[in-house]
Amino acid sequence: MTVRPRPSVLYMPGSNARALEKAKTLGADALILDLEDAVAPDAKAQARDQVTAAVKAGGYGPREIVIRINGLDTPWGNDDLVAAVAAKPDAILLPKPANGDDIDRASAAMRSVGANDAMTLWAMIETPIAILNAAD
Repeated sequence: MTVRPRPSVLYMPGSNARALEKAKTLGADALILDLEDAVAPDAKAQARDQVTAAVKAGGYGPREIVIRINGLDTPWGNDDLVAAVAAKPDAILLPKPANGDDIDRASAAMRSVGANDAMTLWAMIETPIAILNAAD
């Protein structure tokens, strides 16, 4: 595994089209286009469409583009994953995995919907149980 430092990573709410456009001008090493916490439940589908269209359209320069999906156990997670993989970002960000099995399941799901070997999976350790299971 290659470790690459990213001194600045900027979250952009996927439901805010203006923010997605402004992100093209900001000097961050990576952009996380968020479909999860930054998006209200009734705006999830619209945010998914906006984010995937923005990623497909490009214009973000050399920045690493990451799409943070909703958890695969939520009503939006699978649709997010399918759309995100099709948009071809540099990475998919899985929120709140509890253990290594969650990461394995997400990785397998990415491959099953066509993720290529260059697309990576980022996993955020956000909960106490995830900290206890970090060795997974």
